[in-house]
Amino acid sequence: MAIVVETDLGRHGARRATGSLMSQFRHAAGICTVAGSFAFLFALVIGLIQ
Repeated sequence: MAIVVETDLGRHGARRATGSLMSQFRHAAGICTVAGSFAFLFALVIGLIQ
């Protein structure tokens, strides 16, 4: 296990953290979009079968 200590707490570090946070939100939104699409298609197929 590694412990990382960041000593640069200036604007650059804050900007990097914000960019990382936005990147995580974009990644999560992409996963939700794909999961939602599969769920919709699955429900559509189930509806057509019945």
